[in-house]
Amino acid sequence: MQPNAASRKRPHAESTNDPLMLDDLPKVEGGELDRLQEICSALMQTRERRFPGSQPVSFARHHLGTLRSKPYYAAEKTDGVRYMLLILGSRGAFMVDRNFGMRRLPPMHFPNRVRSKPPVDDTLLDGELVEDATPDGPKLRYLVYDACVVAGELVAGAPLPTRLGRARLEVLAPRFAASTSSSRTHDFSGEPFAVELKDFYDVKHLPYIFEHVRPSQDKSKHLYVFKDPRRNLEHGTDGLIFTPIRDPYVPGTCQALLKWKPANMNSIDFRLATKWRTEAGFVGPQPRFMLMAADRGVPVGYDWITFTPEQQRRFASDAKADDRIIECVYDPNHVTVMYNPRDDETTWDTPVQHRRGGWRLERVREDKHAPNDMRTVRSVWKSICEGVSERELRSALPRPAC
Repeated sequence: MQPNAASRKRPHAESTNDPLMLDDLPKVEGGELDRLQEICSALMQTRERRFPGSQPVSFARHHLGTLRSKPYYAAEKTDGVRYMLLILGSRGAFMVDRNFGMRRLPPMHFPNRVRSKPPVDDTLLDGELVEDATPDGPKLRYLVYDACVVAGELVAGAPLPTRLGRARLEVLAPRFAASTSSSRTHDFSGEPFAVELKDFYDVKHLPYIFEHVRPSQDKSKHLYVFKDPRRNLEHGTDGLIFTPIRDPYVPGTCQALLKWKPANMNSIDFRLATKWRTEAGFVGPQPRFMLMAADRGVPVGYDWITFTPEQQRRFASDAKADDRIIECVYDPNHVTVMYNPRDDETTWDTPVQHRRGGWRLERVREDKHAPNDMRTVRSVWKSICEGVSERELRSALPRPAC
């Protein structure tokens, strides 16, 4: 899992052909969206109207000690799209994106574990929608990796095994029973995706995860894939997630939830800003591009980005360029052109500096509308600079007993 950042190429997600964006499902808007957001807040027992999902912090060198001092589960970091799943019984089910927008799912079957009772209601799960490669073609799966509220019970304060156990007991097991019992009470094949529990491992079994990470055959989609030998499935992966076993679920940034990537796979989501100035040999102002981070919600200039000629033409002709959130990786060998940052500068023809090292475009984030906060940027930059390698991670963790 140590790729060259300069070689990474991903498809641009602005196309509606990406099945993970769920563009074919109706958006919830207006008053209905307000009501559903209120329901989420009520289920979480908070007055805050915001996406209730937990966000990890980037793995830094001092976190090696953290993994030794308290119990964690490890899981491969799936390269999909993060959604929360809101299940409201007869009122329907909804996919909640990180912008707190929602899409209404077609009728999906969430039977109660007590057959005589109504379907599952008042449930909020957390997970990732992935596209798996299978022998029969692509397959969408929603991988549940946490639970906040299950059947009306707030479980966010419980330890992780309890949260996952409640999701399995009340949501996943009844669906499995309905599809596999001798009577086969329901056919799930017409649903937009399967719903399954994500696999977790004790940190001492981390080598098992690494052993099943393979270079992708299709570099245009993913650089690496996690191949599940038990299900004969594979999907994109770009690191590891360490979830504390005993800690509660924390909405917003959770300092105990750790995201590890190899140093050159750490990425930051910036807002693109177009700067226009005159340039010799061209008629009219010409664009260059700056990366913006958020400082208390306000976009601020962070660094210049030097695109390839193709990317330069693409964003120069994009009327919505300044609305784009782009995911970038840092390449120490990429040459970045540094311009005078002053807004009163009128031309690109003044002397410039060329710096070795800079940001490369990874993909356009159609699922995000805000750049990373400066605190997140600093945390990721620290991870890039400190760069805990796979070898160091393996050697620092306990080994399984023979």
